[in-house]
Amino acid sequence: MDMVWNQNRLVNLLKSFHTLVKVRVGFWNLDGKEIIGYPSGNSRFCTMIRSSPKGFSACKRCDEAAFRQATRLKGPHIYQCHAGLTEMLVPITAAGNYRLGYLMIGQVRQPADTNSRQWEDLCRKLGPLKLNTASLKSAWERLTVIKVDQIRAFANILESLAAYLWLDNYIRIQKEPLSGRIKAYIYKNLGKKLSLAGIAGEFGIGKTTLCAIIKRDYHVTVNGLIRAARIEQARFLLQSREQLVLEVAEQVGFPDYNYFIKVFREETGVPPLVFRKLCEKEYLRQNPALP
Repeated sequence: MDMVWNQNRLVNLLKSFHTLVKVRVGFWNLDGKEIIGYPSGNSRFCTMIRSSPKGFSACKRCDEAAFRQATRLKGPHIYQCHAGLTEMLVPITAAGNYRLGYLMIGQVRQPADTNSRQWEDLCRKLGPLKLNTASLKSAWERLTVIKVDQIRAFANILESLAAYLWLDNYIRIQKEPLSGRIKAYIYKNLGKKLSLAGIAGEFGIGKTTLCAIIKRDYHVTVNGLIRAARIEQARFLLQSREQLVLEVAEQVGFPDYNYFIKVFREETGVPPLVFRKLCEKEYLRQNPALP
């Protein structure tokens, strides 16, 4: 069973929540990947930290650790990130305590963080990142300040909201195999640019999950599935003389004609023109009365 996220309804809900509390909130899947968040993108403070390779790695490790801990808990997980900001993960569950994903709020400060000593401690901690201190402090001061009791109140509200999301079909469990829907999407969009990130985003899953699903059900990589689908469609189109080989290549997603010939030969053993002639001979053999 797979999850289907109603992104239009979800983003409207996030906007409403942010209007009330001025805190960034997002929906995350079980892989720890954000499905949708509002406002889009990280705060200026977090963006600056992530601009440093060391900062980006620290943020990634922190997020991974938070999600590991969240999977062990039944309720909300409130924690401080490596940069001293307060964040919270709240599980979204369906009937039977089946976990669908998470609501996450974060990138906020607590009142104690507003004094100069806290800032000095933070500067020492983030010193190895070698960021512009003045700009970083300006971004830090613009972060929303939330009290501990407010965070706990948010936890209670978000727990109720998480249950409501499932009950009101913001998130549904899709019984049709996700791999089949992904394959259908690929076949429908052969003429377009297909990428791991684009396909994963279309289905609200992470790239790692996408690759694992296709490997599990079709025993090929995602790119292998795309390539095979394009050649299969090309074989079908080449059986008619209605289109030039160049047109067939473009229609199935190969803007580079020479690369199309190379891939087609690798998959079928013959170039496209030879394949077309072989198809014509076979057709005439089966229909000898035709001129």
